[in-house]
Amino acid sequence: MEIITIEYQPFRFLKYTRKINGLFPSAFSELNQKQLIAVARLLNQTISDTDFLKIMTGLRKYQINKLDDYYSYQLMILFEPFTEVTPCNVFIIPHIDASRTRYFSPNPKLARMSFARFIYAESYFVSYQTEKNSADLHKFVASLYLPSGQKFDENLIPAAALALSKIKPEILEAIVINYVLVKEWLTGVYPMVFQNNEEHDEDYELQKKSLKKPNNDSGWLKVYESVVGDDLVNHERYSELPLHNVLRWMSKKILENIKRK
Repeated sequence: MEIITIEYQPFRFLKYTRKINGLFPSAFSELNQKQLIAVARLLNQTISDTDFLKIMTGLRKYQINKLDDYYSYQLMILFEPFTEVTPCNVFIIPHIDASRTRYFSPNPKLARMSFARFIYAESYFVSYQTEKNSADLHKFVASLYLPSGQKFDENLIPAAALALSKIKPEILEAIVINYVLVKEWLTGVYPMVFQNNEEHDEDYELQKKSLKKPNNDSGWLKVYESVVGDDLVNHERYSELPLHNVLRWMSKKILENIKRK
């Protein structure tokens, strides 16, 4: 957290000033859920600078309105760290409520997340990033956030997506930002896997430029097929494997292939 000290003139016709102290987050990991949503709204230009600073600093709106342009500018400079993608292994919004159901985020470090849950979330995420289709956004969040105690089941995605479509868009956009940060953390933990998957991202760019609708598997469904192989009878068991087990296995296989060359 950045400690900020602000001096302002409470009454324009009097020459004395007041000083107030506040805190400004310096990294995504220090944000609370209201602040993350405020960041999403600022990036989408759906919040005023005054309201944004109020949420980020905890200062009162009238105090911010009394700041001169210099102080306001200095405060907005503090936003710069949030324009870069940095690793984060937790979901800052722990749960969301929709249609009388509470949906919970994945555990920190994606602990106990199944491989199938990840590849479905990743597929809808890539589709949303490519086409900005709200239906993909709702399905993406429905793949990530599940009711308490419920195992991931792709057949339940449409109903959950319909319920989550009633959530304020800025909350869902905040979850998208958070997921990007979690992906950055995953890339640091499993660099061989995610660097190897970059070739699929290049395919997306080519498809986008040629105005063809992209295949929304982002390469991960192909990865799933490589894990399952011909063992179709047990495909459900493979889909329920913990994500980290699969990523460790993939890292090992990639290293083995490199050594053979």
